[in-house]
Amino acid sequence: MGTKVPALSYGLVEHLRIQDMLRQYGWSSRRCIPHGGRQFSLHIAAALKLGGNESNPGEFQPTGGFADDTVVEKSRVGLTGTPGIGFESKAAFYKALRALHS
Repeated sequence: MGTKVPALSYGLVEHLRIQDMLRQYGWSSRRCIPHGGRQFSLHIAAALKLGGNESNPGEFQPTGGFADDTVVEKSRVGLTGTPGIGFESKAAFYKALRALHS
């Protein structure tokens, strides 16, 4: 079941409400694979035990894609060991944030 990614559309709280409603109708969260495109979405999908997260690794830079050290195997990725929400291991995004701080 495709849904919009919680981080970009209606927010995490509303997404949790949707998951509750789906559970009431016998649907597993594993059947949900939201549209994503950003590292944060991957972390949300993993935390909520969703079936996955669609991604566009080359788009929406510097926030899009995966952490710089992410390994893609058989068109799939997992989480890195870096603490945080996923942006911490993206050097280009970090550089953009530092530029805003200057």
